[in-house]
Amino acid sequence: MVFDIMGPDGVTSLLPDELKLVLHTNPNSMKIGYTKMIERIQTRGGWVEQHFGDATQTINFDMTTGGFMRLYTGMSSITNPTYGGTRRQTIAYEKYLDILRLFHNNASIFDLKGEIVFKGRIKISFDGGTYFGWFSSFSVEESAERPYQFSLTAAFEVDDEILSYRSTYSEVDSTALDNDTQFNSTVDVQNG
Repeated sequence: MVFDIMGPDGVTSLLPDELKLVLHTNPNSMKIGYTKMIERIQTRGGWVEQHFGDATQTINFDMTTGGFMRLYTGMSSITNPTYGGTRRQTIAYEKYLDILRLFHNNASIFDLKGEIVFKGRIKISFDGGTYFGWFSSFSVEESAERPYQFSLTAAFEVDDEILSYRSTYSEVDSTALDNDTQFNSTVDVQNG
């Protein structure tokens, strides 16, 4: 799963190509919530309702951080630096802070005074789907049963989606192909 920040035009990435946020560990679960696309139009004779299928409305994530592992000392659950290395000095904690910052900024760009200069969109790329929108909630849970990692939940409001479907079907004449050749065709579906 890859996160990116898109500019106000919705197309231009604000991050360089080598600087995309990739989750340290994949989500435990990712639930995509759909809602019916219905358009209601008032006419002289009454209301006309048009149904357009389903549109993505929300994505809910259940995630965990990686283990807070320090080089040469092992797993760390302590936060007080007087007792040695802390979990804040681990790669997993840094990756956790990256996703937390993404939620706090929520694709907003700030000036030196802390005022929002412009609002972008967050882009999530995962398994053939690209989702644009913003985080609506984010929570972190730390438990005694799992002292070396955090449990995270997040809700993402989808503004737009692009789905790519892969198929072995191609419009090339099948007699021109030998039996071992397959073509991948990609169909993009956009909902907005």
